[in-house]
This record gives sequence, C-alpha cells and structure tokens, in this order.
Amino acid sequence: MKKILAFGSVFLFILCSFVLTLSCTKDQDEVRNGIDLNFCLLNANGEEQTTFKSGDNIYFDLTIVNNCDTKMVYTFEEWNDRVVKSGICKNGADMFLPSAEELFCVYDEAGKEIGVPYGGMFCQYSAQTWMTIEAHSTSHLRCAWKETGRSEDITYPICGSSNMPDLSIGKYQVSFRIKYRNKANNPESDFKTIAFNYNFSVE
Repeated sequence: MKKILAFGSVFLFILCSFVLTLSCTKDQDEVRNGIDLNFCLLNANGEEQTTFKSGDNIYFDLTIVNNCDTKMVYTFEEWNDRVVKSGICKNGADMFLPSAEELFCVYDEAGKEIGVPYGGMFCQYSAQTWMTIEAHSTSHLRCAWKETGRSEDITYPICGSSNMPDLSIGKYQVSFRIKYRNKANNPESDFKTIAFNYNFSVE
C-alpha cells in the first residue's frame, strides 16, 4: 500500500511539474508577443564569444526577429510622437530602444559603469527617426567596442562616437533594457520590458 501511495505521489509531482512547465512556456510566449530578441557578443570572425583576449575588438549584436504577419516599427521613446504624426503607425511604435547611455552599456565586476561601445551614439539628427522590420524578417543592431574604420560594423540607427580604449583584464557584464509589444494582436497592448545581462571576460 505504501508503495502504491509513494508511486502516486511521484506521479502527481511529475504531472504538476509538467503542467507548471507548460504554464511557464505559455507565459514566456505571451511576453515575447511575436518578437524575438537575442543579444550576444561576437569576435572579429562573427562568432559568438564570451572570453576575449586583451586588445581584441568586441562586437555587440542585438538580433530582432519579427514573427508577426505585419510590419513592425521601432524607435526611441522620445521620438514616438514623430512616429505617430508621420502616420506610419497611428498607435505608435512596437518597440523602444534604450537611451544612448544605456544601449550595450558595459559594467565591471563591481557594477561600475565602464561605458558604451564606439557605436553607442544614436543618429539623432537623421531625417528618419524610426526603423521598420517587414513581417517574418530579421534585423540586426551591431557595433564594435573600438572603431574599425568599416561602415558595415555599425548598423543604423547607431552612429560612431568617440573611440573606446581597450578593456582591462577582468570580468564584465553588458546590461540594458528594451520595451516592446505586439500591436498586431492588440493595438492597445501594454509595453513589456526585457532586461539583458550578458557576462563576459577579458584575459
């Protein structure tokens, strides 16, 4: 009888765990709202890497995937009024990038702010104050820690700023937040925030 009860308890635990797993997956899907965001660091060969040698250049890459059946618009929060006035989307943008001081910002192991990469400045004086991603398409925001002299290493709307010095040997974290929503399913949907905290080291 004890064996039967024990087996029943184990079965119930497994069943509950399975249900909770499904619930978590569903919640994550609801948060994503049809837009997938992925951040990583790359080496000069375009390969993801978390450990770099002193003096290496480091490439910051944010991938934005629009899984929706409609075009999505992203901009900076302070520019959203311009997006609405333009008529491109009357309910405003689908996604807000963080400020120039936060996007791809690097902190040391003690939490001290080191700064943003060479491309950590937005093209604020451009005539185009928003960017679009077609339905079921992918876009990249990419820049390097140090200036490379190649325009393809900085993706609009990021512009080059002052060059950054080599990072000292140690452990670091890239931290920033992005707000986004899926208006295709609900034009009045609230923005959700995703925080990126990406650890890497320099040896």
